[in-house]
Amino acid sequence: MKQYDQFTDDGMPAFTLEQANRILPKVIELTEQVIESLEDAKVRMESEQLFNEDDAQQSYDLQVALMLERWSNQIVKLGAYPKGYFTVDFKSMIPETLLCWTFGETKITHTHKIWENFKHRRPIEHPEVYSFEFSLN
Repeated sequence: MKQYDQFTDDGMPAFTLEQANRILPKVIELTEQVIESLEDAKVRMESEQLFNEDDAQQSYDLQVALMLERWSNQIVKLGAYPKGYFTVDFKSMIPETLLCWTFGETKITHTHKIWENFKHRRPIEHPEVYSFEFSLN
Protein backbone atom coordinates (compact mmCIF):
# COMPACT_ATOMS: atom_id res chain seq x y z
CA MET A 1 0.00 0.00 0.00
CA LYS A 2 1.34 3.40 -0.95
CA GLN A 3 1.72 5.98 1.80
CA TYR A 4 -1.00 8.18 0.30
CA ASP A 5 -3.57 5.39 -0.21
CA GLN A 6 -4.93 6.39 3.18
CA PHE A 7 -6.62 9.40 1.54
CA THR A 8 -8.46 7.40 -1.09
CA ASP A 9 -9.96 4.77 1.18
CA ASP A 10 -10.22 6.37 4.61
CA GLY A 11 -13.97 6.88 4.90
CA MET A 12 -13.64 10.66 4.95
CA PRO A 13 -16.12 12.60 2.79
CA ALA A 14 -15.14 14.21 -0.49
CA PHE A 15 -16.07 17.87 -0.83
CA THR A 16 -16.80 20.21 -3.68
CA LEU A 17 -15.10 23.58 -3.32
CA GLU A 18 -18.43 25.12 -2.28
CA GLN A 19 -19.06 22.46 0.37
CA ALA A 20 -15.60 22.88 1.87
CA ASN A 21 -15.97 26.67 1.90
CA ARG A 22 -19.33 26.32 3.70
CA ILE A 23 -17.59 24.41 6.51
CA LEU A 24 -14.68 26.83 6.62
CA PRO A 25 -16.29 29.36 9.03
CA LYS A 26 -16.48 26.61 11.67
CA VAL A 27 -12.85 25.62 10.97
CA ILE A 28 -11.81 29.27 11.34
CA GLU A 29 -13.80 29.63 14.57
CA LEU A 30 -12.24 26.50 16.09
CA THR A 31 -8.78 27.63 15.01
CA GLU A 32 -9.19 31.14 16.42
CA GLN A 33 -10.43 29.66 19.71
CA VAL A 34 -7.45 27.35 20.10
CA ILE A 35 -4.99 30.11 19.17
CA GLU A 36 -6.53 32.35 21.84
CA SER A 37 -6.37 29.50 24.37
CA LEU A 38 -2.72 28.87 23.49
CA GLU A 39 -1.91 32.56 23.96
CA ASP A 40 -3.69 32.57 27.35
CA ALA A 41 -1.81 29.45 28.42
CA LYS A 42 1.49 31.07 27.46
CA VAL A 43 0.74 34.16 29.54
CA ARG A 44 -0.17 31.95 32.54
CA MET A 45 3.00 29.89 32.07
CA GLU A 46 5.18 33.00 31.94
CA SER A 47 3.72 34.33 35.19
CA GLU A 48 3.98 30.91 36.88
CA GLN A 49 7.63 30.60 35.83
CA LEU A 50 8.46 33.28 38.38
CA PHE A 51 7.63 30.75 41.10
CA ASN A 52 8.57 27.39 39.59
CA GLU A 53 10.01 27.33 36.10
CA ASP A 54 10.09 23.54 35.58
CA ASP A 55 6.52 22.92 36.75
CA ALA A 56 5.21 25.85 34.74
CA GLN A 57 6.88 24.60 31.55
CA GLN A 58 5.65 21.03 32.04
CA SER A 59 2.11 22.23 32.68
CA TYR A 60 2.25 24.47 29.62
CA ASP A 61 3.57 21.69 27.39
CA LEU A 62 0.75 19.39 28.50
CA GLN A 63 -1.88 22.09 27.96
CA VAL A 64 -0.57 22.80 24.46
CA ALA A 65 -0.60 19.11 23.52
CA LEU A 66 -4.16 18.69 24.79
CA MET A 67 -5.40 21.83 23.01
CA LEU A 68 -3.85 20.82 19.71
CA GLU A 69 -5.21 17.28 20.02
CA ARG A 70 -8.69 18.64 20.73
CA TRP A 71 -8.47 20.99 17.73
CA SER A 72 -7.36 18.11 15.51
CA ASN A 73 -10.22 15.91 16.69
CA GLN A 74 -12.75 18.68 16.06
CA ILE A 75 -11.43 19.17 12.51
CA VAL A 76 -11.69 15.43 11.82
CA LYS A 77 -15.30 15.47 13.07
CA LEU A 78 -16.02 18.09 10.40
CA GLY A 79 -14.70 15.64 7.78
CA ALA A 80 -11.35 17.31 7.11
CA TYR A 81 -7.69 16.51 7.75
CA PRO A 82 -5.80 18.64 10.29
CA LYS A 83 -2.27 19.25 9.05
CA GLY A 84 0.54 20.85 10.97
CA TYR A 85 -0.24 23.96 12.93
CA PHE A 86 -3.55 25.29 11.68
CA THR A 87 -3.58 23.99 8.15
CA VAL A 88 -6.55 21.90 7.04
CA ASP A 89 -7.02 19.73 3.95
CA PHE A 90 -10.36 18.62 2.52
CA LYS A 91 -10.63 15.59 0.27
CA SER A 92 -11.70 16.82 -3.16
CA MET A 93 -14.12 15.19 -5.58
CA ILE A 94 -11.16 15.08 -7.96
CA PRO A 95 -9.15 11.89 -7.35
CA GLU A 96 -5.88 12.27 -5.44
CA THR A 97 -6.47 16.00 -4.89
CA LEU A 98 -6.88 17.89 -1.63
CA LEU A 99 -8.35 21.35 -1.12
CA CYS A 100 -6.00 23.21 1.22
CA TRP A 101 -6.63 25.99 3.75
CA THR A 102 -4.33 27.60 6.30
CA PHE A 103 -4.99 30.03 9.11
CA GLY A 104 -5.35 33.60 7.89
CA GLU A 105 -7.17 32.68 4.69
CA THR A 106 -10.88 33.50 4.44
CA LYS A 107 -11.67 30.89 1.82
CA ILE A 108 -10.10 27.87 0.19
CA THR A 109 -7.94 29.04 -2.69
CA HIS A 110 -5.29 26.31 -2.98
CA THR A 111 -4.97 22.65 -3.74
CA HIS A 112 -2.30 19.97 -3.82
CA LYS A 113 -2.03 16.27 -4.57
CA ILE A 114 -2.38 13.75 -1.76
CA TRP A 115 1.31 12.84 -1.91
CA GLU A 116 2.34 16.51 -1.71
CA ASN A 117 2.43 18.83 1.27
CA PHE A 118 1.85 22.49 2.09
CA LYS A 119 4.90 23.74 0.22
CA HIS A 120 3.48 22.23 -2.99
CA ARG A 121 0.20 24.17 -2.79
CA ARG A 122 -1.04 25.65 -6.03
CA PRO A 123 -3.67 28.36 -6.46
CA ILE A 124 -7.01 27.14 -7.76
CA GLU A 125 -7.12 28.70 -11.21
CA HIS A 126 -10.42 27.20 -12.36
CA PRO A 127 -12.75 26.88 -9.35
CA GLU A 128 -15.50 25.42 -11.53
CA VAL A 129 -13.43 22.25 -11.91
CA TYR A 130 -13.75 21.66 -8.15
CA SER A 131 -17.47 22.41 -8.13
CA PHE A 132 -18.97 19.39 -9.80
CA GLU A 133 -20.86 16.79 -7.81
CA PHE A 134 -21.28 13.17 -8.77
CA SER A 135 -24.82 11.90 -9.16
CA LEU A 136 -25.83 8.30 -8.70
CA ASN A 137 -29.07 8.89 -10.63
